[in-house]
Amino acid sequence: MTMQHVVLVTYGEPPSPSFSDQLVYSWRILQGLTRSVADIPQPAIPFIALSRARGRRSMWRASDYTSPLEPITHAQAAAVRAALAQQEPGPWTVHVAYEFRRPLMEDVLRAIPGHEPVWVAPMYATDSAFTHELSRQAAAAATTRSPRGAPVRVLQALEVDQLADISAAHLLRELGEAGIGPDTALVLAAHGTLLEPSRRIDTGRCATERLYGAIRKRLSTRFGLVLNGWLNHTRGGRWTEPPIEETLKRVSDAGFTNVVYYPYGFLADNAESQLEGRLAAAARPELRVRFLPCLNDSAELAKALVGQVAG
Repeated sequence: MTMQHVVLVTYGEPPSPSFSDQLVYSWRILQGLTRSVADIPQPAIPFIALSRARGRRSMWRASDYTSPLEPITHAQAAAVRAALAQQEPGPWTVHVAYEFRRPLMEDVLRAIPGHEPVWVAPMYATDSAFTHELSRQAAAAATTRSPRGAPVRVLQALEVDQLADISAAHLLRELGEAGIGPDTALVLAAHGTLLEPSRRIDTGRCATERLYGAIRKRLSTRFGLVLNGWLNHTRGGRWTEPPIEETLKRVSDAGFTNVVYYPYGFLADNAESQLEGRLAAAARPELRVRFLPCLNDSAELAKALVGQVAG
């Protein structure tokens, strides 16, 4: 039987605050993503990359933070491998690749024999120019440079209702009955985006808002308050509202002190889902916040991804 391949793709956030690693990561994001959606002069790239790298290194060091994304992605690959063995018996190889550091997705694809079919699974909650479109472009570039006899298929984002079901069940399972009730507010957090980018692109805002609405619908009767909060940057224009800082203020103003924080806009924990949310919450010492993990290597998530491959 012909070997078949699944390639799990994430941004590839560096695991440590090493300045050189953060600089390479920031440089690649600016060249491979930011400049495709924003008008940034090429001479400004080195200065912006240096500034971002210094900022991330400083924030991570001050918080004694290291990213769990790499081991989580490998654990996700193991979960997908196990789900494939149960649902789709046959010879499979599951790979891990990254958008902005080695092993780059294009390199992983070119190393797979051309007669063996490949499914690329972008490990992002919703489709946008910043997520699945990057994987589609990388797959197209790789197959253009090295033509293949077997196809490379890039999976779509999971259906909103399916991901909302998985997310709500995961959240309730993590909490148990003790963490649920009318005296507790649920804050759902996601990566923010510019409201008026300089180029016409799909920012993913509408898809993310639909996902928020679907999760809220499933959980609104279990909590006293359910609110959305955006993890925004500060440059480039007006960003999605409300930012996470405003959401936490609204929770406090409404009289809640018990808060559950769930980063629904991510499939795996990273600096944004973990560190940035905690820093925002630290500015509200009156709140007792319980931080929940992302889906990470959830068996339900792996089963859903394998369902896409089988479909």
